[in-house]
Amino acid sequence: MFVNIVLAAWSGAGLLWWLISWRLVVTARKPATLAPPSRENKSLTIFKPLPPLEDRGLEIEARGLESFIAQLDGTSELLLGVHEPDWPEVAPFVQRMQAAYPDARVQVVRRSEADTLANPKIAWEKILVPQATGQLWLWSDADIVAPPEFLARARVEFETCGAEMLTFPYAIRGLPHQPAILDALFVNLEFYPGVLFLRRLGPVNFGLGAAMLFSRDSFLGKVDWQDLGSALADDFMLGQMLQPVRLGSTTLETVADVTDWSAAFGHYFRWKKTVYWCQPAGFAAQVLVMPLLGWIGLVACHISNIWAWVGLVGMVQADVLFAILICRAIGCPLPNRSWLAIEAWSLSRIFFWIICWFPGRVRWREKCWSNLKQPGACS
Repeated sequence: MFVNIVLAAWSGAGLLWWLISWRLVVTARKPATLAPPSRENKSLTIFKPLPPLEDRGLEIEARGLESFIAQLDGTSELLLGVHEPDWPEVAPFVQRMQAAYPDARVQVVRRSEADTLANPKIAWEKILVPQATGQLWLWSDADIVAPPEFLARARVEFETCGAEMLTFPYAIRGLPHQPAILDALFVNLEFYPGVLFLRRLGPVNFGLGAAMLFSRDSFLGKVDWQDLGSALADDFMLGQMLQPVRLGSTTLETVADVTDWSAAFGHYFRWKKTVYWCQPAGFAAQVLVMPLLGWIGLVACHISNIWAWVGLVGMVQADVLFAILICRAIGCPLPNRSWLAIEAWSLSRIFFWIICWFPGRVRWREKCWSNLKQPGACS
């Protein structure tokens, strides 16, 4: 009887969280109305270092870069970091942007030297900083797509939020390849609703790499390049250094670029392991809304109990239903034949949550990380 009560309460908590998540996502579709700026905009520099393209072309980043370039005005500029071997691929894109947006200030910074910091993205940012002329800096991953008027809204919101840094949530709205569904399910179901919930609670102590807006003077006075550059989760660390942080009202879009299932599961594990390393208490608290773990345990202990199987299957189908509803609300309708993939995610997220508690390494940009600050060579 006690087990039944626990599972009923646990299942209720899980279903309640899905309902809250759906409601948060639906509400977030319309950004809040902001007051007009009280004074003239401060100058803005947007940092966009490109990762090595490795012969894959600029297709993944091109839409995101243009979404920012199209919004540049007379008080803003964009610094585009390009590895020298990739310049022949990037040059035609830059020329197209210059023709399409002749008034936009886009400065290309090219380099061929090796990274001087463990985190390659921060190594790039350090190189771009001397070229920045803005009073405000916006760090944003290269593949992020900004909605119209994002830059204007972000500057107004930063002026009025009373925080050292303003950072923005992101979601996935497109699935260019079938394995990308795993990225979409993690970001849209496991990550995005939680960020929206935290936004309602007030200031946070982390940043999100999609976009982090802060003042130049605050950064130069508080941030240590060596500490920041030695961290895997540089956005989390930057938020720790520039507290308090507020979550912005605009949702950005990221691109799911995985093309095979092996890369998809590797990416999924890195995301979850990084969350565990950054916020172990919050990661542990996820168990409160994962009743599937209890039903799996009951089936394992009483494999012939038909009601245990009914509960297990029922919770998986609830995950499938809310995955479809939440992704649709975000603007990422899942393929009609994705039912089995969502069921596999429902079960595998329990497995990955468990193995994240054990020692293990994740791979990112040719390095393997044993924790947030221990990169090493991958054997």
